[in-house]
Amino acid sequence: MESQVKQIIARVLNVDLDLITDDLSSGDIPQWDSVGNLAIISTIEQELNIEFPLEDLFDLTSVKSIVDEVNQLADA
Repeated sequence: MESQVKQIIARVLNVDLDLITDDLSSGDIPQWDSVGNLAIISTIEQELNIEFPLEDLFDLTSVKSIVDEVNQLADA
């Protein structure tokens, strides 16, 4: 799942996949602003057929946090 999530993030933000590291967070690159974050979350939900709990959305601000949440939801 990690590689799929990173590919989605790179595509949504229109950046090279090499830029998408676990340490990358919202605000680290200009494309990842609040609108970019919403686009990432929405695209992941649609393409991976998952739904993030509303109360977790504000915590999903880094590649690692998004990957961890996707893995958790996929295992549930």
